[in-house]
Amino acid sequence: MTTPCAALKDVIVVSCQASPGDPLENVDALRRIAMACVRGGAGGLRLNGGECISAIRPDTCLPIIGLKKAYLDGHLRITPDFAAAAELAKAGADIIALDCTGRTWPGGEPWQQLIERIHQELHLPVMADIATLEEAHAAAAAGAEMIGTTLHGYTEQTQGSDGFNWSLLTDLIRDIGLPVVAEGHISTPTEARRAIRAGAWCVVVGSAITRPGTITANFVHAIQRSLNSSAAIGVDIGGTWIKAGLVDREGCIRFPARVPTGASGGRESIASATAEAIEQVLVTTRQEGMEPIGIGIASAGVIDVHDGTVFAATENLPGWSGFDLRGFAEKRFHLPIMCVENDAHAAVLAEMHFGSARGLNSFVAITIGTGVGGGVVVDRKLIRGQHGFAGSFGHSTIRLNGRSCTCGRAGCLEAYVSASALAREFRAGSGAGGDGAGQRDAEMALKVSRLADAKDPIARAAYSALAVYLAEGIASLFNVLDPEAVIVSGGLAEGKPWFIAEVEQRVAQLLHFGALRKPRVQLAAAVNEAGMLGAAVAVFNAQ
Repeated sequence: MTTPCAALKDVIVVSCQASPGDPLENVDALRRIAMACVRGGAGGLRLNGGECISAIRPDTCLPIIGLKKAYLDGHLRITPDFAAAAELAKAGADIIALDCTGRTWPGGEPWQQLIERIHQELHLPVMADIATLEEAHAAAAAGAEMIGTTLHGYTEQTQGSDGFNWSLLTDLIRDIGLPVVAEGHISTPTEARRAIRAGAWCVVVGSAITRPGTITANFVHAIQRSLNSSAAIGVDIGGTWIKAGLVDREGCIRFPARVPTGASGGRESIASATAEAIEQVLVTTRQEGMEPIGIGIASAGVIDVHDGTVFAATENLPGWSGFDLRGFAEKRFHLPIMCVENDAHAAVLAEMHFGSARGLNSFVAITIGTGVGGGVVVDRKLIRGQHGFAGSFGHSTIRLNGRSCTCGRAGCLEAYVSASALAREFRAGSGAGGDGAGQRDAEMALKVSRLADAKDPIARAAYSALAVYLAEGIASLFNVLDPEAVIVSGGLAEGKPWFIAEVEQRVAQLLHFGALRKPRVQLAAAVNEAGMLGAAVAVFNAQ
């Protein structure tokens, strides 16, 4: 006989509920909505209160997840006591949903005791509605049969989250070992499909199906946003190419342009190429009847975000130090908003708004390629530092009196984790000898990357050597900042989950209380166009 939990595998569960005071707060209205959803193919229902369950139970044999909402001083608790659970069971619920967060509830029974009584006296499974990974672990240990992401964003610890937390879902599926229900802020079929593909047991959708007022408001909001165009031009200045494009708030890039940087020609050549790339995008944008709200520019080097000048730059961009980049763009293009960001910081903004850090409040991003850069985000705010140097992880020391670094010091992380370092490790492993320099190292690193993807043992060993050093640097970041995750990007890491997995394992071994903290190290999602995307985000944030 199929259990209620098993029957919900890979289905859509519709939450047929109405907010207090809503015109649909009526049992017969909710019953009609529920039947329409069943006819549409729903595989289960989530219903509030014994009266509603009793009315709908005779109409369907689908599994019903029952809950009883209780309010106290404006705060919501789901099924706060055994009497509420017993009411739901008597009405015909197949699964009882409980609030299993860390919040206290005056007069309510501890949810650990409720799970035990529901099992022993009602003989029904429990769905634990949680907000954090830690709460999920506790609920699983207490005997809950299912874990739901229902309450993420609704507790004091998680408030402020305005979308579904994909990172939490991934962590639950990886760590818990129980059916995980994706619920809360799932609003499109695409999101539901993504959740199932990620490994969710089932998906609960409520407002997006059953609340006409909310659905209407979403359409109204979408039209208002289309009437008030808010796209920005994002620009990424690199040592070889300058890339630009029109970026909207969903991270879609239109009218992309790419112009050679011409770095060997110095400041004037770089500035001229930057203007050419922007001009190409701006002309096409205006031909399409649109006007961007501003221009965001991401550039290599340390940027003073207050006045938009290049505080310091390496010889990859000769003569770039001291250049008034914002003033140059304002004088040339006369748009309302002009923002300039360090390229690594721009990549962090892109990851936070469009990439794998969308559901995170605090994280560290680290980029490994020619050098090592990155950024720190605390409470969804990018930390830049007094002079714009925050996130310069490459120049933290991991070896006293170690290898020489391009900054003139010795023992920096960048001297051990970079394209040159990868080439050096490969040459040492293959017996080729010689340190190489400049472009030769870049070409060798690209070769090693491709060989490693093909599982060449020497190339993989070179990457393992880098993993040792990178793990030391990342472990220090976890000890100092205790972020939710460290997100790794850059040419050396792109498309290499096996490398990131090794780094994560080594970090756990090095980390203080690593067995308990379970450090999370993952690949970035907004990779190729991160500079453009992040530069545009800076414009959106400046509105």
